[in-house]
Amino acid sequence: MSNYQSNEIKLINTSLIDPHPDNPRKNIGDVTDLAASIKTNGLLTPLSVVPNGSRYRVIAGHRRLAACKQAGTGAVPCFVLDLDPLQQLEAMVTENCQREQLTVLEEADAIQGMLDFGATTANVAHRLGRSSDYVRDRAKAASIKTEVRASRDDFGQISIGQLVAIARYDGQPDLQKKLAQAAGTSNFDYTLSRIERDENERQWIESVAALLVESDSGINLIPDPEKPYSDPEWRYLGCMFPSTGTPEEAIEKIREQNPAAVSIHTVSQQVYLWTRRDKTADAEKEARRAAEQAERDARRHALEKYAAASADKRMTWLHANLHGIKRAQLIETTARLGLLQIIDPDPQGYTQALSTWNDAACGGEQFTTISGIEPERALAELRYHLDEPDWAVWAVQILAARIEWFIDPTDWTTVNDTSRRIPGYYQILQDLGYTPTDDETSHLDQLIAAITEADSDENEEDEENNQ
Repeated sequence: MSNYQSNEIKLINTSLIDPHPDNPRKNIGDVTDLAASIKTNGLLTPLSVVPNGSRYRVIAGHRRLAACKQAGTGAVPCFVLDLDPLQQLEAMVTENCQREQLTVLEEADAIQGMLDFGATTANVAHRLGRSSDYVRDRAKAASIKTEVRASRDDFGQISIGQLVAIARYDGQPDLQKKLAQAAGTSNFDYTLSRIERDENERQWIESVAALLVESDSGINLIPDPEKPYSDPEWRYLGCMFPSTGTPEEAIEKIREQNPAAVSIHTVSQQVYLWTRRDKTADAEKEARRAAEQAERDARRHALEKYAAASADKRMTWLHANLHGIKRAQLIETTARLGLLQIIDPDPQGYTQALSTWNDAACGGEQFTTISGIEPERALAELRYHLDEPDWAVWAVQILAARIEWFIDPTDWTTVNDTSRRIPGYYQILQDLGYTPTDDETSHLDQLIAAITEADSDENEEDEENNQ
């Protein structure tokens, strides 16, 4: 307010003063105690107002004005300022930010209002004493429509990082509402990664479809059969998923398989490959086989998506939280991770010397994700930090990276020496503060049940052999 302060104080009746319609702070709260104080002691701090015809509007002091009116105060001292609309909003934003009275969303709307009045990002950042990125992030948050904001009562309490993520899906209110419901919970990052993955797959299928309809593609494109596994003319041959590769790579692989036709299945984001059905006695058998294969393909694809999303979530959490964990707990975690890995069926993969650092032996890609260190710098950073007092956090990072590298999607459904380590790994992470999503908990429960059943069958077989 100092840049707009006036030395002139004027007594103005409260009946002539109105709240400013652009006040960023939408809820001034209960002013009962303040009204009682003003009734006893008077208004000690003048209001700041601007003329509005024969009346005035408050720039600073909305709570004081409301309390004065509640206390029945007549004339009150006011600084009368001469400000244009942009300066008025600018002054209110600055005053509220200094008092920490605005929610992130209120501040975002106010900043967008300043931009709407013609202020530049740099100017707003300068006036608020903030960075340009700070202003841009809040302008993004301000773009979230009323429909989405109304999806939860405490929408204004969502953090700026999550608001920016929600704003990224402007024009897709259903996705924004889904993210809004997950905001503030351990499921937010997982939900966001699933949405990002689904969006990437949607773009992939659209790109493949565009390449297929080109006149020179040379590929027979047909409508997706209504009954894909019992169509009288076409027999299912296979499918292409987004994990196949880029749209161009998928087209090349289709050419290699040389199907009689292909169709676009937009619901499952797949390209189906077809051959002409041989109308012989084994047609029904082949259709069943194709249906079973498609189901296996779909399950595998769903498992791959889950495994990738859960791995991303675990490593993102490790990246964000490891440096805040106490050293003693990190040392204990190092020992637990080391013990978990020593009994792995392929211990050499975990204990390769740092001189053999590579993706195949040491999980370099996973270490980069967890540590945030670029691959070309990873080895030098490790050699330095493992000899320093903060060695424990770096030891945990490399041990966790190696475990992450060994976990394959099939390990979630197949009982083997690697899958048996997954529950123990999750227990170690949870002891550090990690919270599994509902999806992870469900997969863990299923895996533990499968391991228990396999152990029971093995014990029964041993007993029979000993008899």
